[in-house]
Amino acid sequence: MKVACFVNPLVHPRGPCFNYGWVEALIKLVEPLRREARCECMLIAGAWFKDWVRQNGKTQLLTGLRTAWLDELSLYRSIKELGELPTALDQAAHQADEAEQPSLRVIADALAASIKGFQPDIIIGFAGEANYLAKLWPTAFRLHIERGQFGRDPYPFCVYFDHVGTHSRSAIGRIGGLKLTYPITTDGRTLVATFRSQMAAAFDSLDPFRSYDFRSHFDRLCLLPLQISNEFSFDGQVNYRTQFEYLYDVLAAAPKDVGVIVTEHPNGEPILRRSGTVSNLDSLRGTFPNLIFLDEFRRYQSPAQFLVPRVDGVWSVSSSVGHQALLFDRTLGAPPSSELSDVADETTFENFFGRIGHRKSTNAEAFLAWMLERYLVPAKLLTDGRWLHDYLQRRVDAARSANNPIDAFVPTADADRLMDAWIISAPTPVTMASLQWQDDPSIAELLADRNRVRRERDALLKSTSWRITAPLRLLMQGIDVARGSRHAAAGIGLRMSRLRRRLLRLEQLVPVIHARSKPPTI
Repeated sequence: MKVACFVNPLVHPRGPCFNYGWVEALIKLVEPLRREARCECMLIAGAWFKDWVRQNGKTQLLTGLRTAWLDELSLYRSIKELGELPTALDQAAHQADEAEQPSLRVIADALAASIKGFQPDIIIGFAGEANYLAKLWPTAFRLHIERGQFGRDPYPFCVYFDHVGTHSRSAIGRIGGLKLTYPITTDGRTLVATFRSQMAAAFDSLDPFRSYDFRSHFDRLCLLPLQISNEFSFDGQVNYRTQFEYLYDVLAAAPKDVGVIVTEHPNGEPILRRSGTVSNLDSLRGTFPNLIFLDEFRRYQSPAQFLVPRVDGVWSVSSSVGHQALLFDRTLGAPPSSELSDVADETTFENFFGRIGHRKSTNAEAFLAWMLERYLVPAKLLTDGRWLHDYLQRRVDAARSANNPIDAFVPTADADRLMDAWIISAPTPVTMASLQWQDDPSIAELLADRNRVRRERDALLKSTSWRITAPLRLLMQGIDVARGSRHAAAGIGLRMSRLRRRLLRLEQLVPVIHARSKPPTI
């Protein structure tokens, strides 16, 4: 079996380094195929990755791989000459007829000159459409892969291999949703029930927000997980131009007796701001007293996941949190144009807000069983190269014989092996605090500043001046002490107050930047 691994070679709209994590993750995914199943694998990516592995001492990643490096600057200029915006290529590939899109043909033509006759059986495109390679390799089976909807900690890591497409063009967007005619078996029901029970226990044990009573003022709660603006997975499906527009529209539609818990995407820009020229949080709270937002949400990589079991409903465009709402039998609402609309309970604000808190359980079991048994592949299986080779071959064979593309999603494994991969051998959930990416210069600078402020604070607390002026600081509020002593005590107190405020700000910034700097991985 020959496998071509493809990542968009152009500079990502969010910066030249954004795709590094995607390429590295894809290499690690196919490594068992090359090592254990003796598959011939080719990596197709921008030349920037070749430079990156050399500069970061990771050249071993390329051992045994055939490679095709595309010059991103040359491609950028060629596509720009056609009147297209090269950084919007993902959206163009998602929306256009790939075979006829001139800007996409530029990449296919450049690739044709680099592959040296390589003819893959399977094309794996990560985090975006790869259908425009069909003209170059018309007989190859194309798979679009990304982290699965139940793939972030504390869920066990998983990916999907979708041969239909991505996002609204994916199998999820075309399957019939909760009307899916999938014959759920006893094994399927057991797997869903056990998975739900295990995840409920994990969230309960790790919940960092358990001390907050979100229902103290509201009988009904809605969760709104914001996403990322200028990403085709979001604004390619709805008319909102920014997350703020999206947020305001939902708040404007929400009844005052429904508390709306808002979380920001860990890899997106802050939307709710307390200060600065674009501060909006106080104003929003004045207009919408039912808005619920905690600064603590920014300390965790996936805060929305912990909140799903605690709300009555989730409104989303394409967030994986929408699928998690179905797992916990929460009402799911989504715009009618979005990829979640096919599995949502309601697609209008009026019906959604009227339904939450009064949910009559819908039968999502068949859909969830289909996802766990056929759509998502858990990490335990991905490390077995021989199994992965067999799985991909079964997918190829099924696609060639199936009349309906959905029928080509074969059983991932037998019931016992799936139960082991999803439940028994799944890693123990860990705390969800954001990790410290010490190798990032901006974070290293923040950490150094934080540590310096901590040392300065600790030194002041241990100083003779601080101890001597302690009684004076206590007396200053009610007794007029000597002017010099009063000023000395006030000065030290002011200095400590400033140190504390600065340290608090740094403590809040560090985990936020950790989360935003983490590269997307599968």
